[in-house]
Amino acid sequence: MNRPMTLLPPGLSGGARIAHAGTGRWLALALLLTTWIGALDYFSGYELRLGSLYLLPIALATWKAGRHAGLSIAAAACLCWLFSFSSSHGYARPELFYWDGLVMVGVFVVFVILLTRLRLALHRADERFVRVLDEMHAAVYVVDPHSGRILYANRRLAEMIGAEPNVLGAADLPQYLTVGDGHDRRGAPYPSQGFSSEERRDPASGRWYLVQFGPIPWQDTSAVTLIVVTDISDRRHAQFLRRENRDMLYRTSRLSALTEATSALAHEINQPLMAIASYNDACLRLLASETMDRAELVHAIKKSHGQAIRAGNIVTRMRDFVRSKHPQPVLCELNAIVREAIELMEARIEDHCVVVNVVLGEDLPPILADRFLLEQVVVNLLENAVDAMRPLVQARRRLTVST
Repeated sequence: MNRPMTLLPPGLSGGARIAHAGTGRWLALALLLTTWIGALDYFSGYELRLGSLYLLPIALATWKAGRHAGLSIAAAACLCWLFSFSSSHGYARPELFYWDGLVMVGVFVVFVILLTRLRLALHRADERFVRVLDEMHAAVYVVDPHSGRILYANRRLAEMIGAEPNVLGAADLPQYLTVGDGHDRRGAPYPSQGFSSEERRDPASGRWYLVQFGPIPWQDTSAVTLIVVTDISDRRHAQFLRRENRDMLYRTSRLSALTEATSALAHEINQPLMAIASYNDACLRLLASETMDRAELVHAIKKSHGQAIRAGNIVTRMRDFVRSKHPQPVLCELNAIVREAIELMEARIEDHCVVVNVVLGEDLPPILADRFLLEQVVVNLLENAVDAMRPLVQARRRLTVST
């Protein structure tokens, strides 16, 4: 198991880390450097003028231990310079020596102030960065792909997996939140540049998460992976509800269309049934006649058979229309669909005294569509056309259907 890590990343909690490590060693190192620079400058006879090197221990003390430590090392550097250089300075007038010391003091103080402000500005910027990431609704963490060690994790990730707010190890992460071995679930490698995303499901709670990940630069490590995990369970549920509503609307529309076509269907079926009854009466009369015409009898039976097939086709078409709950695209002929739609509307067309002119194209290619839905579209267009011609006189009620 990897060693647990704190939620605050390295380098972002400067004050806490300095207090933990202790400022004594940094002050001791800075004081040792100051003494070494003063001694080297003294024994070289001040020919090299190494006083500018005092900025190095001052910067070290200021950056690691704060402003007061930097000012203390600056004061130590000024005293070292004063006591070692006062007896052997080569200025013609003592005022120039003291002026040189004042300039050095001013430079050291300004350097400490500027470095302190820079350190404070960086610390505040890092705190804002951490605060923004901790307040995000999404879980964010950074992992080293080589060692598998988590370099940073925000509080949302700890809350998501139920871990302690201050301690989190890589072994604590469930499998659905990890990137894996660089390949997606289909076995394809992830792109080396840019971000990738996958939708993962928590098998325990059933919630869905969008896992986005990609390489980013991180301090001295050049190959780390940023992972952002967003809970999309509500969005997935909303998508499911939209699909359910769409299917319900589709079924409602189909039932509404069936209701509108009921009267036309009853009249349409009534026509072949009446024709069958008429042909059967004719057959009975021919059979009862002493001079029966066999050819006329066969013709009447064939007509009755054709009308029976027509009624059966109407019933079959409407039954399939009602049973179909989802669109089922198939290759179908547009001309055949138009003919069937006109047959369904035949009774209404006759009732409104509309003359229909059908112009069907030849050698039309088959189309991929749900034939029953497309037929209903044509029926709706015909109904709209018939309704639109009600105010016209009968002589002007002409409808042209072309493909």
